[in-house]
Amino acid sequence: MSPSAASHHRSHSLLLLQKLLNLRDKASPLTLILDNLEQPAHPVLNEFMTRAKISKAKIIFIALSTLKKPPLADVFIRGRHKSLQQLASEIIPHVTPSPSSPNQKNILLFDTIHPLLSTPSHLPSFLQSIIPPLTTSCLLVYHTDIPLLPQSTPYTPTPLSVLTHLSTSILTLTPLSHVLATKAAEDKSLPAPVFGLRSSREGVLLSLRPPSSPQGVVITMELRRKSGRVVQEKFVLFPSPPTTTAQHRQQTKGVGGVILLSDHPAFSTATTEEEGEGIQATFNLGLTEKQRRDREGVVLPYFDAQTEVGGGEGGRILYDMGREDDFDEEEDEI
Repeated sequence: MSPSAASHHRSHSLLLLQKLLNLRDKASPLTLILDNLEQPAHPVLNEFMTRAKISKAKIIFIALSTLKKPPLADVFIRGRHKSLQQLASEIIPHVTPSPSSPNQKNILLFDTIHPLLSTPSHLPSFLQSIIPPLTTSCLLVYHTDIPLLPQSTPYTPTPLSVLTHLSTSILTLTPLSHVLATKAAEDKSLPAPVFGLRSSREGVLLSLRPPSSPQGVVITMELRRKSGRVVQEKFVLFPSPPTTTAQHRQQTKGVGGVILLSDHPAFSTATTEEEGEGIQATFNLGLTEKQRRDREGVVLPYFDAQTEVGGGEGGRILYDMGREDDFDEEEDEI
């Protein structure tokens, strides 16, 4: 990829993620966040809430596993042990546009969607009732490490299949330290390391991380455009330090930094070759002007065969006898 094309791709990809994090221009009405025990969704949710607070959007937090109200949340709804109808009746008044502020933007955050997956067939109608068009965006957190009960019939789609079908964007989270460890193993042609539950070790739930391990979240974004085209890219989110109050966080503009994973020093594929310089190697791959002229002046044997009379005849062998050659009429007259 040329430098100008790479720069354009970088700018375009970062702009798409920034629009998604800022929930600007109706980037994604329904965003599904796939996390696990190794990388919870809290840093990404905090990033969404921080940016929503800056844009003066109403943050409605639906708590299905959270006990305390987050500092940045405007509305805190406890959804534990409530049916979909009861939960919808509490959410709809907060997302319905009021006459005084008809263009008020809202953001719905579900800290986990698992308690609502007992009847996945009712999810589409539930989500449609609580997400008014144009003004509200919804974030759903799905824990990939939690097993679900088997479906009643083998033809019933799984809850994850239903959610991925409905979502307009999907964010898969991975710890940066794990991605760097996998990259280091691949560079040395070693097996990729496994972490946490995937290690299949008895009693192991989480892998230990040293304090010096790099902090960051690798986000694999799958954005589905209105045209049907899917945009996939990997980013690294460096969350801002947590603050105790929403006012202090808003004053400091605690927005995290975002870069492409390919721009990370461990993944950077940019060469150190400067313009006008050759490839850095222990031998010279180029030719001087004299070597190029000498190469062009070499006359190969098949050129002479084309200039000889009857050169088009197949099977002729052009050979000049030397002094030491012994001519044999029977064998050499071919």
